[in-house]
Amino acid sequence: MSNEFVGSVATICLATSAGWVEAETLTDSGFVSGKVIFRDTENGKSRAFPIDTKNQERILEHALPSAGSLFGACRSAFWSAYQRREFFTPRQLTHTFRHALDSHYMMNGGNILTLQRLIGHGNIAMTMTCTHLSQDHLKSALSLYPVAYLTLDG
Repeated sequence: MSNEFVGSVATICLATSAGWVEAETLTDSGFVSGKVIFRDTENGKSRAFPIDTKNQERILEHALPSAGSLFGACRSAFWSAYQRREFFTPRQLTHTFRHALDSHYMMNGGNILTLQRLIGHGNIAMTMTCTHLSQDHLKSALSLYPVAYLTLDG
C-alpha cells in the first residue's frame, strides 16, 4: 500500500463497523480499556466497540507517534488501491466495510439487538438492512421459534 495508515484504518472499519471518516479521525483517546470510542458520530452520539488486544496493537503500530490524531489522511490511497482491483460498488467505497462486519456478525450467530447497540443505530430496521440477511439465514426461525415445538393433538 502506498500509505502507511490505510491498513490500520481499514482494520478499524472491519473490526468495529466504523465509517472511514470515524476511523481515520480517531485520536489517541479513542482506545480505552479494550474498546474503540467513537465520538461525534453521524447520529451525534458516542459509542464504544470492543476490540481485541491483538488487533489494537497491530493498528497502533502504524499510528502517529505524537498525541492527537492517530492517522494521517489515507482515503485517497484506499481509493487508488480500490480502483486497481477494479471493484465496482457505486457510492459505497468504504461503506462496504460496515456492511461486511454487520453481515458476518449475524452469520456467525450474533444477536441483532446487540449489534444495533454496538453500531449505534436508532432503530432495528436500519440494522436489519445493513446485515443483508438472506433467506438462508432466516430458515433457522422455523426450528427455533416456540411454535415449532407445539403439538395440537391434545
